[in-house]
Amino acid sequence: MRKLVVVIMFLSLFFSMFPAIGQAASVAPKLYLNGKLLESQEDPQIVDKSTLVPVRVVAEGLGYNVGWSQSIKQINIQDDLTSITLTVDSRSASVNGSVVQLDAAAKIINKVTMVPIRFVAESLGLQVYYDKPTKAVHLYKHADSTVGLDSPVPGGTSGTVIEDSGSSSGSNGLQGSDPSGSSGGSNTGSLVDNSNSDSQNPNATLPANVAGLLKSVQFDGSSSVLIDYDGTIIANKAFTLNSPDRIVLDLPNSAFSSSLTPGEVVVDSHPSLTKIRYAVGPDSPTTLRVVFDLKAASSYNISEQSGRIQVDIFDPAVVPPLINPSNPSVDSGDKMYKVVIDAGHGGTDPGTSSATGLYEKTFNLSIVLKVKELLDKEKRIQVTYTRLDDTYPTRTDRVNMANNLKADAFISIHANSFTSPATNGTETYYYREDSKPFAQIMHKYLVPATGLKDNGVRYGNFQVIRETTMPAILLETGYMSNANDVKALFDNAIQNRIAAAIVAGIKEQLKVQ
Repeated sequence: MRKLVVVIMFLSLFFSMFPAIGQAASVAPKLYLNGKLLESQEDPQIVDKSTLVPVRVVAEGLGYNVGWSQSIKQINIQDDLTSITLTVDSRSASVNGSVVQLDAAAKIINKVTMVPIRFVAESLGLQVYYDKPTKAVHLYKHADSTVGLDSPVPGGTSGTVIEDSGSSSGSNGLQGSDPSGSSGGSNTGSLVDNSNSDSQNPNATLPANVAGLLKSVQFDGSSSVLIDYDGTIIANKAFTLNSPDRIVLDLPNSAFSSSLTPGEVVVDSHPSLTKIRYAVGPDSPTTLRVVFDLKAASSYNISEQSGRIQVDIFDPAVVPPLINPSNPSVDSGDKMYKVVIDAGHGGTDPGTSSATGLYEKTFNLSIVLKVKELLDKEKRIQVTYTRLDDTYPTRTDRVNMANNLKADAFISIHANSFTSPATNGTETYYYREDSKPFAQIMHKYLVPATGLKDNGVRYGNFQVIRETTMPAILLETGYMSNANDVKALFDNAIQNRIAAAIVAGIKEQLKVQ
């Protein structure tokens, strides 16, 4: 018993000395205005499920006038139309003289005055969207309301922080004796430019590089997300992410219309899609980002018509359908196509291997045999295989086989390896530019099939795709040096999905129904 007490006392002392041990470090939320990250010396904090930000961000980042009364610990935030008064540790505030109740009070944390950003922003006419997965707070002003999309929120002639005469230097005020960070006790709001304000120029227009306005984002109840817009929006920047799985669609040169604000749509009737989130992108105030949250990696297709973008997301448990290209011209005739499929390595060349002794050549052949089983049913695709057993044709033999046949497509199947066991994911390689479209087609099927990290379509100087004369690609489905990848690559169900994805990619490339 005495020993137990000693151990408990020791652990108590140990964890008090190292508080980060035993609890996960919280990630400070980030704050964006129209897609631009607002920097501050002090991080925002989450208190009582509300995001509090340093009041200097309101002055310097957003460009409002801020007053601080040390004697009563009161903050006043105002622009030409609105005056907000908050008192530290009080859940009552006033907006233009009317008392309102707060979900979270203003706080002084480490001698920095923090204010609830949602309440302040919404009171001043900004839209607020909290993106939980990225822990980001997006503040947004409509392009066609009182502020242009490329200009900050309205304020006075400058965003300032002003202390009353009763303030005491170095006390628990906004931050020490000079809360604004300048020697004169005030600071010009660096984002303020009233010359761009629509309130001063009712004929102000969108920034020159905005060509379209997003009107609505909705799920059709089946498998499609419909994105409606006015003007011109080109949906050609899509990619996938994992941990968690999601599809990301960036819409450059775009802004929200007055009928739509950043938000989300919850989906409960799709086998994979759970939520659609849309906000201003993190890299540019004139790029909108739509994120599709998934239960598992899923194939998708994006099609466009005038005024609408349609994103079809397929059930990951079902073999993906043939996705027509953006300019579909499916060959419904009787032409025969020649395809060469190469199981990399083989025989005396095992390729790379896993830590548990599994060989790449075994995986490659397994996939090819599954592909063969599917392609044997295709009447218009004549397939030649470089090997169907544990033999080793040279790389030159493989190239000559494809070139002599005058094949229409060449696919070499591999698994990758790297010195670091942490490296993982799926890649598709091409050598010539005329092979890149084929690589892009195949990759969009392959990544959801493997369920691994999307490492993208890449240029690769490999003999079998360099010296062949037809569209030729090399698939690195995953990393034999990564334990998680190996587990997936040697899973029979995942191998079946990979084989189906390869067939779907071949059919789309050849435009065969």
